Amino acid sequence: MGTNGRLRGGVAVQVLVAALCAAPMAWGQTAADGNTNAGETIIVTGYRSINKTPGAIKQAADQVVDTLTQAQIERLPDRSLAEVLERLPGVSADRGFSSSNARTVTVRGFDARYNSMEVDGNLVWNSSRNNRGTQLDVFPAAVVNQVNVFKTVLPGQDANSIGAHIELRTLRAFDGGTQAYTKLRAAYGLYEQDGFPAADGPSFRADGVTKFTFGPGRQWGIVLGGEYQQHRFFDRYNEVTAYSQIGGIDVPNGDIFHGRFPSRQQRTALFGKIETRAENDYYAFLSASYFNDRLAQSFNRGGTFITGTRVTGATPQGGSFTNGVGETYFERYRLNRETILIGSGLDYRIASDASLALRGAYTRYNHDEELFRSERFQVSGLSGAYTLEPEVPGVALSTTSLATVANPANWVQRTGRPAFDQQIPHRDNVYNSSAELNWNAQPGARGAGLVSGVAWRRLDRDFDQTTLNYTLPGGRVYRLSDVLDPAAGEQIPNGTDPVFLNRRGYIDFITANGTFTRDEARTTDYALVEDVLAGHVSAVWSRPGFRALAGLRFEQTDVDNRTGGTTTGVVATQVRRRSYDAFLPNVQVTIDPVSNFKLRLAYTETLARPDFADFANGVTTTFNAAGVRVISGANPGINPRAARNYDGSVEWYFRGGYVSLGMFRKDLSNETFRQVRNSFDANGVLTQIETIPLNSGSAQLHGLEASIVKDRFDGLPGPLANFGFNGNYTLLDGEWNVVFTDGSKRRVDGLRNQPKWLANLILSYNDGPVGLNAAWRLRGRTFTGSFGATPAQDIWIDRYDRVDAQATLRPLPRLTLFAEARNLTNRYWIEQTGLSADATTTATTQGRSYWMGATFKM
Repeated sequence: MGTNGRLRGGVAVQVLVAALCAAPMAWGQTAADGNTNAGETIIVTGYRSINKTPGAIKQAADQVVDTLTQAQIERLPDRSLAEVLERLPGVSADRGFSSSNARTVTVRGFDARYNSMEVDGNLVWNSSRNNRGTQLDVFPAAVVNQVNVFKTVLPGQDANSIGAHIELRTLRAFDGGTQAYTKLRAAYGLYEQDGFPAADGPSFRADGVTKFTFGPGRQWGIVLGGEYQQHRFFDRYNEVTAYSQIGGIDVPNGDIFHGRFPSRQQRTALFGKIETRAENDYYAFLSASYFNDRLAQSFNRGGTFITGTRVTGATPQGGSFTNGVGETYFERYRLNRETILIGSGLDYRIASDASLALRGAYTRYNHDEELFRSERFQVSGLSGAYTLEPEVPGVALSTTSLATVANPANWVQRTGRPAFDQQIPHRDNVYNSSAELNWNAQPGARGAGLVSGVAWRRLDRDFDQTTLNYTLPGGRVYRLSDVLDPAAGEQIPNGTDPVFLNRRGYIDFITANGTFTRDEARTTDYALVEDVLAGHVSAVWSRPGFRALAGLRFEQTDVDNRTGGTTTGVVATQVRRRSYDAFLPNVQVTIDPVSNFKLRLAYTETLARPDFADFANGVTTTFNAAGVRVISGANPGINPRAARNYDGSVEWYFRGGYVSLGMFRKDLSNETFRQVRNSFDANGVLTQIETIPLNSGSAQLHGLEASIVKDRFDGLPGPLANFGFNGNYTLLDGEWNVVFTDGSKRRVDGLRNQPKWLANLILSYNDGPVGLNAAWRLRGRTFTGSFGATPAQDIWIDRYDRVDAQATLRPLPRLTLFAEARNLTNRYWIEQTGLSADATTTATTQGRSYWMGATFKM
């Protein structure tokens, strides 16, 4: 779609340019990024140091927070921020589209759309398609110097944080003092599942970062860093596309597919920062970051379509069938994600007990998706038996059927149905700025204090979807034997596994011989500008052993949106304007009843803004046989989801560790579901039927988080003193009141992507130059968010666990050699459904992988 000139307001650009031009002298790091290094007293804002241990950061915080620093991150083979965060209590990773890799995270049972994120104090934005969740896998683990997950938010933080607010910090020039520092690391990887069809190069990663200071008094600093990752592997993917419940048994009523999904992934990260400070006066920075992730996948599926009514002898483990249809096809998927983030800020002391924090940032995000799907090659009249093993459901064909499918010439592409090329680019420009005044409310202050501020964010988004269809006309025969990939060697189809097609040859043939149509998706495309203006104020009272905060955040959201609407087949432009606001109270109390004990209590209100598909897409209008207007599509008047959050925790800190226990409850209202809304005139006559998203749902969640951390067991004898332990456990009890199109409701025992429980067990051993680290991550049964009219149609993720390990050796003071292993348990990620909720819908695994490398620090 074209750009709406009115929506592109030049004022925002002028404001941002002015802010960035002032940055070297007047803008600085996030207030939570203040520096308090040993031997230095830079106390512009008085906030905690980035160099503290996770326990020290947690103890000093005003909020419920969990933290990881680079020191912990580099001990395990996590390669993206999404994987890193899963080590923290209450955090679970969610995999991407048809992938085994983590892409986003769920925090305390709320998926990515309910959370917010910032990088070095500036909001970051890189959501996919039509929801708001940040894609964390584009941030390599090496760029993370510290990451905080705030389970309770302050009034000055983004309100779109029902689950959590995630804060990523990159390295600063003044961290650890003013001396120069350089770190270089490189590793080579071996995947069990590589080779054809995932060849085309090795798997490796390399990263480096350097910092130094200069100028009079070393008041200026520079940080430069980068990372490159390349991965070549394939996922094993097994699937049952549908079930029917017949005679009290889950019987396949669709395809039983086996798949091979090769992936070629390249990640590039570059970041730089220039900083300046005057001791006890100011700290300022200007930064630029570039993240690029390129993913090329091929989904190769093959199997047999089974009709449920043609199954005999069905049991929960399998059965026999007749008149099955062999099917095979491929999809080619390309995902390119590019993020450019320019950030700036200032922490400035304006009085002995007051400071001002300013922020300004610009994010450019390009998200380009392309999916080409071939039509299916089929052969009919098959018979045999099927099994429903959890990891590898499959089909065993009869001898006669095996002879039929083994000849590729017997497989013919369907006609009358299109192969298609779907292109889904979108562009985001995001501007944000904020100012916050802190008077006598820094940690360590005594008596009354005040924090107040304003913030503004503009999202400028263009979303465009186009589908190119190519339909092979009737009478034209295209056989599997015409398009097998010669690079795969001799292929004998077996009706169970995929065969590999010459993708380029297929695409050339179908585009040259298929009947072409183009779908511009006018009611799906949109351009919008969303402005959020926020103000907040908090009163703080601090005494030794006691700190209380009572505050309020106000947010006003204005949306200008342009899309296409269809009325009786005629497309016309729709322009909408909408405003809504929210008042969000916030109360948090911290009590230290005795030394090294801490009690926290909090009541906060947060929100989650509507998904774009719920309000930004177009509306289709028709009239039924009775002349009643029928409307379907988005709802421009949809409201954000709202949550009331109750938190309490008790923490005990000791040398080299801590124990914490927290409980929380969240009450969610205005949850969104698509349903029917009927309108009547004064005489009770039906005049309009709408099938649109409505704020008709609700949810509740109770949870418990427990953590035990001990860096070293110094009190134990001999080698036992070199061991360390980090363990956490989260229990989640969620209830989702889902709403059907007809308005009827049912309760689901879980929220979208909410596990029943989570756990991490990390055991470490460090003795001089030798280090060993083993990590076991576990999660209980998880509701996916796909629900049916009855529980038998819900889809769940089965219990999952995985073991990773690392061994290090430091032969020289500055050189460390390491070996890593990922997914040693070779677990499948299994989604299930059915009467007993254990019938496999999909099962996927990336297999094991092994990495060897070296780190050099200077």
